[in-house]
Amino acid sequence: MATKTIPFAITITALATALVVGSYHYFSTVSVLEGQINTLEGELTIARAQAVDPASIQEIIGNLKQLPEDDIPAAPDNWIYGSSSARYTLVEMTDTECPYCRDHFPLLKALIESSAGQINAAILHVPALGEASRRQALAIECAGEQGGSDAAWKYTQTVFDKTGGNGKGVSESLVSLATELGLDGKRFAACTDSKQAIERVTGDLDQAIKLGIQQTPSTLLLDNQTGMSMVLQGANASHEGILKAIASLSKAGGAK
Repeated sequence: MATKTIPFAITITALATALVVGSYHYFSTVSVLEGQINTLEGELTIARAQAVDPASIQEIIGNLKQLPEDDIPAAPDNWIYGSSSARYTLVEMTDTECPYCRDHFPLLKALIESSAGQINAAILHVPALGEASRRQALAIECAGEQGGSDAAWKYTQTVFDKTGGNGKGVSESLVSLATELGLDGKRFAACTDSKQAIERVTGDLDQAIKLGIQQTPSTLLLDNQTGMSMVLQGANASHEGILKAIASLSKAGGAK
């Protein structure tokens, strides 16, 4: 059993080092900024920034960066919520022990449901708040393994509803949460200790580190029509920020 968890723990340690900003400062990164997105070619720039120190400008540009064309991930299969043929995919980089992720989750779902099939979402695990985060990420994978995307998203919502947050975890067993959703408890329990589930969560963490994610929730926006993409972190991953980013990608894609 220990041999299965060693690589997982190593990756968690690497991620904790990468999360230098921390998920507790979700809405603090852009309060001093003035300006708006003007164009998107190569990388996103901030227009009309007034009375803002260079460090703050650089921070917001980093939070709204466009990925190089040779580093754009393919549309993931991480438990899609919404239409599989949607033009835009929002890869939700989340931690079920993160209070801001809990608040963000229903807003994300509402955005998908109101998009008339134009936007879908996928889950990418960034479990940075201890053992509870890690076990919950594995549990979500196992809910999806048994019940598909619908079960994965329902299980995620259940964990958000029941957790104390900030690493406190849920008072019930993760297996009991699965059986409440109609999943097979024995199969679920075996899955949470499986090499496949551990490798899947580890793969998510590796991708988050590669993308330079510094806080949760963060969102990777993919335009499945043009291949363009953008990483949104902090307040830029808000409902309004996502809509602005989609408009920017749409405009940039239409200009090509």
